[in-house]
Amino acid sequence: MQTTTKTSIIAALLLSSLLSGCGDSNAKDDEKDDKEFAIPVVTTHIKQQPISSTYHSTATLESRDDAQVISRVTGIVEQLNVEEGDYVKKGQLLAKIDSRRYQLALNKAQAELASINQELSRLKKLQAKNLVSRDQVDKLSFSYQSAKAAYDLAALDLEDSLIKAPISGYISNKMVKQGHFSQSYQQLLHIVNQQDLQAILYVPEAQLANVKLDQLATLAFSALPDQSFNAHVRSISPVIDSKSGTFKVILALTNSESLLKPGMFAQIAVVFDTHKDSLTVPSDAIIHRDGQQYVFVIKDNKAHEVLVTTGYNQEEITEVTGDIDSHTQIVIKGHRNLKNDALIEVINQPKTTDDPMSESVTETIAKVS
Repeated sequence: MQTTTKTSIIAALLLSSLLSGCGDSNAKDDEKDDKEFAIPVVTTHIKQQPISSTYHSTATLESRDDAQVISRVTGIVEQLNVEEGDYVKKGQLLAKIDSRRYQLALNKAQAELASINQELSRLKKLQAKNLVSRDQVDKLSFSYQSAKAAYDLAALDLEDSLIKAPISGYISNKMVKQGHFSQSYQQLLHIVNQQDLQAILYVPEAQLANVKLDQLATLAFSALPDQSFNAHVRSISPVIDSKSGTFKVILALTNSESLLKPGMFAQIAVVFDTHKDSLTVPSDAIIHRDGQQYVFVIKDNKAHEVLVTTGYNQEEITEVTGDIDSHTQIVIKGHRNLKNDALIEVINQPKTTDDPMSESVTETIAKVS
């Protein structure tokens, strides 16, 4: 009987001990649940720097000066002195049309003119002696003028059989070959000047007040990925196209090194205005909610939501104003799911405002993302 009682007491103590242990375990779990989890984020400092308002568009480069070389006379192309890609100077002989007929026509016109001129001289001498009437002299004078015009036309036809370059530039297209028959006013060659290029933009009328002459523009090309080229606004159309609601803006650029070619596709940014010493943040750091913009600033290892007003946007940075300054540390990665006063863990060490997007930021973005 005593043995049974002792066994019961030992079992009760063991059960009590187990229950106590379970209670301690549950208490520890509750304690863990109550502990706040620190959210890893990437931060940087707000940077103070100039920022510009830009208009982005695309356009195809054109040559400001180009010319279609035509034949003003009919005949066989006797000579063709150029090939596509050749550089020619203004006035250079490009081709020659068979000129034998035009030379003969000129000789005939010259002979007729000489004959009439001789007869006119004889009549004028007789008129001085009152041997012929004034009407006879006047009639022959008119014939002389007509013969002189025929002579000039024949000389012009002969001159036009020599095809010369109207401008300096490169032969971009050749539409005829030596030995081909050329009709009057047929296109033979095309010349483009690659030194002075232009790009034509069609800008929405809402931007009319922002576009000014000589404004700077930057052009980028997929064929030249590591280079950018400067241009300026050369002309602004005074008329708005009623169908498209746009106006034409022509950008001029110098191609002194001949790196650019007419027909190249350009990505263009026209600088409208520049704010100096603006507070800027990476555009991805701004949270848009309910028509307002916020950034998360860091204070006492916690993230605090701050309302900001945005200004100019340039590429991947945005101008902001609000309860912030150039020393403010903001969250740029890991902020999409943050709440106000959330405990955070900064997994990078942002540098000074001179270099807010440091290498440490770049290296840790992938970890947070």
